[in-house]
Amino acid sequence: MKKLIVALLIGLAPLISLNAQPDARNEDAIESIKIAFLTKQLELTPEEAQKFWPIYNQYAAELKKMRKDHTGDELELREKVLNLTKRYKPDFVKCVGPNKFNRLLKSEGDWKQVVKDELIRRRQQHKQQMRNKPGGSI
Repeated sequence: MKKLIVALLIGLAPLISLNAQPDARNEDAIESIKIAFLTKQLELTPEEAQKFWPIYNQYAAELKKMRKDHTGDELELREKVLNLTKRYKPDFVKCVGPNKFNRLLKSEGDWKQVVKDELIRRRQQHKQQMRNKPGGSI
């Protein structure tokens, strides 16, 4: 697990910049790394992956649109996300089984934490570099 996270962080290194505007190429590259991460975490066979990814991509697109369009009550958004996940659960369970579906839910949270940790590490590294620059301060 540690080796996987290190490898993914190395893959993220050139893609996530502290001050960069979102870029379609970066988003695509990060999405590719996420796919590799989830595939590894779920231990998807080629047959499972072939069935899983179209469903996941549709689910992720609906989730992204839901979050983008939402304004207002955070609890309401969480309820909508939960309902969307419940709606897709039978499709996921059919192609990967209930254990891998549960691992998916956990792995999505793990992915968010990996990205968050990497951003924090980069900010700290950036601050340290600024401190070490002659005449540099934060």
